[in-house]
Amino acid sequence: MKTLLSAALISLSAVSSWSQGVVQFQNGQITFATTADRLVYFGAVGGAKLVGTNYAAGLWYVPGADNGSQLLSPTGGTQAGALAFFRPATTSVPGVWANPPSAGNTRTLDGVAVGESATLQVRVWDIAKYGTFAQAFAAGEYGWSQPFNQRMPDFAHGDPATDAYMENFRGMAWPIPEPAALTLGLLAGGALLLWRWRSRSNPERWFGTANHR
Repeated sequence: MKTLLSAALISLSAVSSWSQGVVQFQNGQITFATTADRLVYFGAVGGAKLVGTNYAAGLWYVPGADNGSQLLSPTGGTQAGALAFFRPATTSVPGVWANPPSAGNTRTLDGVAVGESATLQVRVWDIAKYGTFAQAFAAGEYGWSQPFNQRMPDFAHGDPATDAYMENFRGMAWPIPEPAALTLGLLAGGALLLWRWRSRSNPERWFGTANHR
């Protein structure tokens, strides 16, 4: 598997004269060097894993490391290649997207040379409802990862194929919680904790005494 991957990446780089960086756009079905949660979830990280071919995953980027602030709007960054789609509900690997055969597993980052870095972001939305990520964003039904840095491997000078893996990508949720709903939830949780603390520290104040008439 790794031998075939190496050959594919090297062939791709040779065609582009080693000028543009490539990324292996997968969050599963490969062996990452570091152990981390890279799945996509429905609603909240750690819950139900996202499945359904109506969900698309795309890779956006900005040249240079630590440029995440430029990816905080739906028009920020540049899309790298084709979209991928999540696996059907019958999959044995939920939370993982699959690339269409016509697109392949690699994405070329135009304007980012080998050996240089870029800031990446994975964006997810229901493409059956919204044709573009910007439309999903406007409707508040979208998910996007925390921006992360990626160095473009230089295969011609010995970098292994696994250097193209998105090691810094971390698990994310679709859709992201709406800010208003998240704020209300935090306020409600805080009020409940305060009520419980006060009721325990002074039960007579809140519930009265057993002999109260």
